[in-house]
Amino acid sequence: MTSSRLDILLYCHDGRGIGHASRSIAIGMALRRLHPNLKVLFVSGTPHTQELRGNAPLDWIKLPGYETVVKDGKSKGINGKSNFSDHQLGELRATMLKQVLSLYQPRLVVADHSPLGKHKELLPALKASSLNDIRWVLGVRGVVGNVRQVQAPLATEVYNRYYHSLVWYGDSQVLGPQHCQKLAAIFDTRPFETGYVSRMAELEACAPAPGIKANVYAGTLAIPWFGESSKQLLKVVGEVLSQIDSSYGQWLLYLPKEYINDKTNNYISNINKLTNCNIHPFGPSYHEALACSRVALIYGGYNSITDVLHAKVPTVVLERGMQDDEQQQHLYKLSRFTHDFLTSVSENDLQTDKLYSLLIQQLQRSQDQHSPSFQINLNGANNAANHLAGLL
Repeated sequence: MTSSRLDILLYCHDGRGIGHASRSIAIGMALRRLHPNLKVLFVSGTPHTQELRGNAPLDWIKLPGYETVVKDGKSKGINGKSNFSDHQLGELRATMLKQVLSLYQPRLVVADHSPLGKHKELLPALKASSLNDIRWVLGVRGVVGNVRQVQAPLATEVYNRYYHSLVWYGDSQVLGPQHCQKLAAIFDTRPFETGYVSRMAELEACAPAPGIKANVYAGTLAIPWFGESSKQLLKVVGEVLSQIDSSYGQWLLYLPKEYINDKTNNYISNINKLTNCNIHPFGPSYHEALACSRVALIYGGYNSITDVLHAKVPTVVLERGMQDDEQQQHLYKLSRFTHDFLTSVSENDLQTDKLYSLLIQQLQRSQDQHSPSFQINLNGANNAANHLAGLL
């Protein structure tokens, strides 16, 4: 008789970007592809699950979402779209998660990045899980950064009391051994190294698109969420694209839906007037466009980086000025390994002539070489899925 219990529940917090959700969804997609008989469910407050999973047979539960703003490089929680406060959402989600686990009784729960959740919303479910024989696994990105929810004494205490094992979504050949060593010291356990988790690789595995012609577009530019300097970036992008020769081809700019129709944003209006650029909502078509582009312009989040590494598209990376310093640490390590394939610049230092020069350099590089020679382990979704299935 088939068990009525859920096999694996994947949880990630949300609030600003899509990195945590993208990573968890990619692992869920790999689980459903490699182990189709397992019952798998994704739980989060992110509003982007439908777009992120593509056509993969991964189901999900949508919680009321957190919202954050960034000021002086520091995230601050604000009222969610349900108009509950950040604190209220934490309490509501804590109760909901406890009830979800009580109802589905998962054999295994995978929490992304923080053993407590963003606002300790996992604590009630963790405390009740021993009654239902639930095993917990913590998954952490390649470069942890200065994230208090991961490194606080309470996080260590909770991990040691409730968690079974630790998974690291990085590649030690690129990032070195210190990140695994740091995690081992914090949580007193040896992490299982998966390699980078690439959702783009999973999307292609679920729905391969043969016959795509390379270099159809000059480039793709992705801004999945707006920060303090994003309006200035749009101003610079408009000025740069108006100067680049149209013979390189079209540029595709992907923005959050809510900003595309903003009639008060003159920078978007100016870009819309350019004949060599089209603006689209950030979604599944981004990956198809990226695979057909000469170059890319992205922010330096984990998800965006794994996209361009998988697509092997020469890239200009914008470093967001966040206080956790994760992007800067990550890009420093990657640049030493990928050489000029990734060229980074701080968004706070961006000027029109600087961005023009960087994009032209990458356009010329895309014409000079067919494929970069570096090798990075991007099989993290496969490896994580098989490891988690093995834990069952």
